[in-house]
Amino acid sequence: MKNTPQELHLGIEPGVLLQLQLEGVRGSYKGTLVGMERGLYLIFRISQIPGLKAKLGKENQITVRYLYEGTAYGFRSTLLGITDKPFRLAFFSYPENIEIVNLRTQERVSCFFPAVLSLNESSWEGVILDVSPGGCSFVLDPTENRDTAGFNIGDVVLLSTQITGSSDPMILRGTIRNIRQREREVTLGTQFHGVEPPVIDAIMRYAESVRKFAATARK
Repeated sequence: MKNTPQELHLGIEPGVLLQLQLEGVRGSYKGTLVGMERGLYLIFRISQIPGLKAKLGKENQITVRYLYEGTAYGFRSTLLGITDKPFRLAFFSYPENIEIVNLRTQERVSCFFPAVLSLNESSWEGVILDVSPGGCSFVLDPTENRDTAGFNIGDVVLLSTQITGSSDPMILRGTIRNIRQREREVTLGTQFHGVEPPVIDAIMRYAESVRKFAATARK
């Protein structure tokens, strides 16, 4: 999406958690938007990380990613200045363009990720059978012979799993949107929310790799 900076709407408000990736620096950092002047600059409060200030040089390029109301946003910006008092604040240029992905409309792809679902103080083992950046289908392990009557539409659950291509376990927070039961098999349709950008990136990379493989197999 390209607009003049004055026309560009970032879909963000103060308090939104940001993932910051500095050009030429490994790893990512967390920050929070505290203010902006549309078309001119953004003000971020950056987490207190030892040695971070030394890595921040004027005109550093930075990639910013964040989630807001079911949509993933990303843009590139340039560091304008940084101050430590009374708080560590960084000023960045207002972006000229932005990438937007509506997670709620992303098509799910098939998968087989062993996972553990937690609700209140109970947990159930099972498998994630399809996934997108916006949600997944979780099938409870029927051999556990556990009571599943306590699930309700609207319950907030946590899913712990590991996605192909990612080296670290992931925690997915979501809301149960539908419950399907067939004999002993119970499937929970879950909509994600509050998932951090690196996790969304991992899901999107996996989904894209599946689509590319499927397209190649059809040729």
